[in-house]
Amino acid sequence: MEVPQSKDAERALLASCIQGGNEFKFEKAFKLLNEEDFYYEDHQVIWSSLKKLSNESKPIDIITVCNKVKATHPELFHTTMEIADDVFSNIGFNEYIDIILNKSKLRAIRREYSLALEKINTDVSPDDILDHVSKELDKYVPKEKEITHIKNSLDLIEDELDSMISGDYKPNYIKTHFKHLDSKIKLESGCVFTIAAPTSVGKSALSLNIALRAAARDNISTLIFSLEMPQKQISKRMIGTLSNLDLKRTEEQVETSQNIAKIKDSIQKLKSIPIHTLHSVKSINTLAGDVRRFKKEKNIKLVVIDYLQLIPFDSGRMGKADGIAMISQKVKQIALENDVAVILLSQLNREGARADRPDLYHLKDSGSIENDADIVLIMNCKDNDPEAAKSSDDYGPYMTINYLIAKNREGERGVRDYFKFYFREGRFF
Repeated sequence: MEVPQSKDAERALLASCIQGGNEFKFEKAFKLLNEEDFYYEDHQVIWSSLKKLSNESKPIDIITVCNKVKATHPELFHTTMEIADDVFSNIGFNEYIDIILNKSKLRAIRREYSLALEKINTDVSPDDILDHVSKELDKYVPKEKEITHIKNSLDLIEDELDSMISGDYKPNYIKTHFKHLDSKIKLESGCVFTIAAPTSVGKSALSLNIALRAAARDNISTLIFSLEMPQKQISKRMIGTLSNLDLKRTEEQVETSQNIAKIKDSIQKLKSIPIHTLHSVKSINTLAGDVRRFKKEKNIKLVVIDYLQLIPFDSGRMGKADGIAMISQKVKQIALENDVAVILLSQLNREGARADRPDLYHLKDSGSIENDADIVLIMNCKDNDPEAAKSSDDYGPYMTINYLIAKNREGERGVRDYFKFYFREGRFF
């Protein structure tokens, strides 16, 4: 198979730069193209010499370029002279850049897939191969200019202060739309919000409530990894939450026609809400790849992972505690690299499930969960007794779920409060 390259485009671009003219256009080429974007080695050397002259703020012409090349590669002096004599069209300068960049990307794709084919015959796992290829090819996707100087964030803070003073401030974080929770935490991009609870206390239902409110009220594009429930079951839960009705009454054919119409309205509303679900991952690397894909395709801002201990890892190479720690660290990287907020559900250990007031040290399997999270919310039933926690009011039966903000990187920790969980409809208040 022929290697992607264009000798004519490379020579034309080099000739255009060597012969001088439009310095602005040359600066653009120097920023966009690196030596490895040129296929031919002699062209790489000449381009490197051109960039050095530019960086040194020295004039660029036939004499300076030829001398620069001759200083390191005397055998290419005559080649440089020949290229400088080429006849080219200045009109096609930007086109030359595009051709060279496209050929370079094609070579990169070809190279990465060739390496992947070689690894197939080794003991490297397919998930690791896919993750490596995806990361390498991501380097060739156009990105916004990286912002590294602290001045940029200070400018943003200054703008926020001005808008606060004027009364126009709009918080740039994801609201849970629970007033008592939003007053305590800020779910920002790059943040990992861990919700931990014993089995059957409602951590999945709470995460769905937060995701549904954010997507429905603020149009936050959301990706849910549900490793316990299929999409149909999640959809039923969200319909019940949106309609504030118990769907079992419809199944039992005892629901009123008015409420059935309300359920159908909720179904139509749910169809327009930007929520996506996935229900199977082979490893944390495939999960990371899925997040990158949905970030590009759907511009997701919120990711829900239900739940941490269900993500597979190579148990033949590491113990459970090390495996969970590795996954927890990777989840934090996913949040930062993709500029998304992550709600990560986790179990409590047996001691925590029995405790009246569970705390951070009750997180199951690894202390790394605490270290990697920005916010940790720990839930348990009132008096640690599901039946005793049940009560009723004008809205129907509910369960009192106590919670503790056990960690809060940007706010007060150790704060306790409670939810009312209307379990028939799956709604939290």
